[in-house]
Amino acid sequence: MVEYVEIGTAGKRASVRLAEATLLVGTGKSLFLEILHQVISNIGKRLPRLGKDWSLYMQSGDVSYSIVVSKGRVRQSVSVKGEEVVFEYIPSKPAHRVIKPIDMAVTSADVIMPEVKTEEHVSVVAEEDIERLNKLIAVAKKRLGVKIQILGPYLNPRSLIDANTRQLASLDRHGRNLPGILSYLSLHKPTAYDSIRTTLRKLGFSVSVGLAKPGKIGVLISTRDLKMPLFKAPCSIKSFLVIATALELKPDLLLVDNFDYCLTRKTAEVLTTLLRQKHTKLIAEIHNEEVIDWLDLSNKSIVEIKL
Repeated sequence: MVEYVEIGTAGKRASVRLAEATLLVGTGKSLFLEILHQVISNIGKRLPRLGKDWSLYMQSGDVSYSIVVSKGRVRQSVSVKGEEVVFEYIPSKPAHRVIKPIDMAVTSADVIMPEVKTEEHVSVVAEEDIERLNKLIAVAKKRLGVKIQILGPYLNPRSLIDANTRQLASLDRHGRNLPGILSYLSLHKPTAYDSIRTTLRKLGFSVSVGLAKPGKIGVLISTRDLKMPLFKAPCSIKSFLVIATALELKPDLLLVDNFDYCLTRKTAEVLTTLLRQKHTKLIAEIHNEEVIDWLDLSNKSIVEIKL
């Protein structure tokens, strides 16, 4: 699990030691979340396009990773128990190299946490050394390549979704595919679906999902007296339902941009109970500092970001 993150851009830097819930105030909070999400979610994939000048460092115990993008050059470092591998990528040439602990060309240094691969046999480097470096990188990927979900800045779930929609492993960042996720959970993970329904009842609302009309999955929200499609539910209930569903998908890190949008003291109290039951770490961008007191968690931190 990631324990510490440091992000820089345009000469400014912000660092965060993660708690059970980390609440971000200040400026550049959304950018902090975006860079963190783009890097972790793209481990093993092509470098994300995040501008010409930015950096990230993250650490978990004796494992760390850093990337610095500056002046047309990308440098990545992977360190495990003090042993370090450093890659350099120059897009303009293009040039792909390992520069530490050896110096040689590799096939691809333009991915997050690359592997040491060469197109031809390199006589100066033993295959055993290359294998050792790749094992080190694999350790870092396993430790830092956590399951991450980002939501926001505005949560606006749809009431209906095509029944044949695929890719239901994660929520759209705005919660738009919530009907499909709830349908999937009701069929394949009923315990998680029942947990969402039970939690929502604490706020005086019920949720149901099913075929609303041919080819469409729909979500209904009801109270003791009313039934309504999801889009007509109060903003606080829609936001709560998206976040509660995200937690049931069990990400290691849940990033929420504009967390306090539509949040009420009551929904915050119920979310607090839910967070205590999960192993997910929450990193949330907030504007209303009253939210800090609403989340009654023993292990929480408030960090001012200046990016």
